[in-house]
Amino acid sequence: MKIAHRVVKTATGFQLVAQNGQTVEVNSNHKKHEWVAQLAPDMVVNISATGRWTASQDYSGILAKPAKKRLGKVKLTQLAGLNFSEDLFKPILTGTVADKMLSTEGGFMPGSNIMAAGAPGVGKTTVLLELLSRVVQHDPTKRVLFISAEMNQLDMARYLKRFPHWGQLPILFLANHTEDNPQEVIESVLNEGWDLVLTDSYTEVNDTVKEECGLTRSKTEKWFLDLMIANNQGKNRLKKYTTFITILQLSKGGTFVGSNKLKHMTTAMMDINWKGAENSAERYMEFSKNRLGQVGQPLFFSMTNGVEFDAPRWTRDLLNQELVSAERERLKEEGDTFDKLFSSWADEPEATGDTDEQPVESVV
Repeated sequence: MKIAHRVVKTATGFQLVAQNGQTVEVNSNHKKHEWVAQLAPDMVVNISATGRWTASQDYSGILAKPAKKRLGKVKLTQLAGLNFSEDLFKPILTGTVADKMLSTEGGFMPGSNIMAAGAPGVGKTTVLLELLSRVVQHDPTKRVLFISAEMNQLDMARYLKRFPHWGQLPILFLANHTEDNPQEVIESVLNEGWDLVLTDSYTEVNDTVKEECGLTRSKTEKWFLDLMIANNQGKNRLKKYTTFITILQLSKGGTFVGSNKLKHMTTAMMDINWKGAENSAERYMEFSKNRLGQVGQPLFFSMTNGVEFDAPRWTRDLLNQELVSAERERLKEEGDTFDKLFSSWADEPEATGDTDEQPVESVV
């Protein structure tokens, strides 16, 4: 007789759970660990009385979703009753003009999520790694991390020739863990607690985990988003309210590759692009969505001599925008005054006073 077990992922490996509640622990040292890790999520493990393990489809219905619990009393929350740490409201500074762009408080805000997309070759990874480096230069106590699923150590070695000050940035190269479970690797590293995490890219990380762990795309995406949210809330060893900057890949149509869940949970959407023709000299970054600061205000940068942000142009463009806004308001007020003036004239009755003219009688 075989007993079917569903597979449950745990922090140390897997747990096989039978319908009668009995469990079997499969940690990383278990001889069946690698075999269980390769199973598709819709498979169950059958264990015979002689101890033989096989995998099959869920013929016994053990994976069926349990009946929903009866709805209890719904709890409402008043904002005044929430108790947040003051650390959530202290911005993470880069010490550059980019701080003014990132939020009205100035800098990256803890527990937020920034998605960055843009044209290939425009320098998305370069400019964002530079911001990470500037954070540490401004405050060496800040913990930053770069998760790379696209570049390897040789790629980064070439970068260091141009950006030697990046040499002390902690980097997790997923390519170095092809023999490990990438899901566990990422969970373990993030649990150390970080102020700022840059991921390059969202699609590559999810594809790596999906392929190596045998998950569906939707389950992989849910895992990654849940992991981000947990760390946003300080659920890690150092209780850091982690801010994530995640590079997105774009489709040929220019839309990001990912579900709407990603878009809705995002604090800000950043566009990094060329001004004018592709590969032109001018590059900029701006927000199309930003719950914490301005949108539609480009910050230009160059990579001729390292990464340099054009602070004078940012200030000038911001001033011009304010002047245009003020002029628009002035014209609107003048237009309202004009409308009111002519509206009052239209309401005045026409004059009907008597005249000295007499009617002319006709003579027959």
